[in-house]
Amino acid sequence: MNDQQSRDWRRWVEAEQAGEDDAADAIFGGVFRASAGGDLPSAQFTAVTMAAVAEAAARDARRARRIRAIGWPVGIVAAVLIVYTTAGLMMSAFSAIVVGALNLLVSLVVKIATAASAGGDVWSIASSLGRAIAGVLASPSVTTTILALQGIAVAALIALQRLLRSDRESFR
Repeated sequence: MNDQQSRDWRRWVEAEQAGEDDAADAIFGGVFRASAGGDLPSAQFTAVTMAAVAEAAARDARRARRIRAIGWPVGIVAAVLIVYTTAGLMMSAFSAIVVGALNLLVSLVVKIATAASAGGDVWSIASSLGRAIAGVLASPSVTTTILALQGIAVAALIALQRLLRSDRESFR
């Protein structure tokens, strides 16, 4: 800034601080015109820049369409392969969960029946229930299955986020 612009800027700040809105607006208009009065870029530079921006946008849109065109079939094939290769493991885990749940249910019924016939109170029934649930959760196969399902859920969320981000890029 030159000396005149500095003085005008100080006058504007003082007018703003004094609450003189009309005077401050007029002084600011002069300061803005003086500071923004530089050379404008040439028409050729503007045209080249806008052509480069348009080309980059078109390239990004083509890339997003290509990724969608390739990504969906690859994702479907990968999902089918994963389901095919892990179907036995998933069925084994599912049957183990069902059998574990049935064992838990049967043992709970037996415990409750024996506790009721022996005159057990509420706390002995609750402690038996807690031991049965802890026994099921402490099983390594149940823990592994729960961790595997969490991993699959995280992978699905990441894939969904990437798919939605790709759609947003193509609409810009």
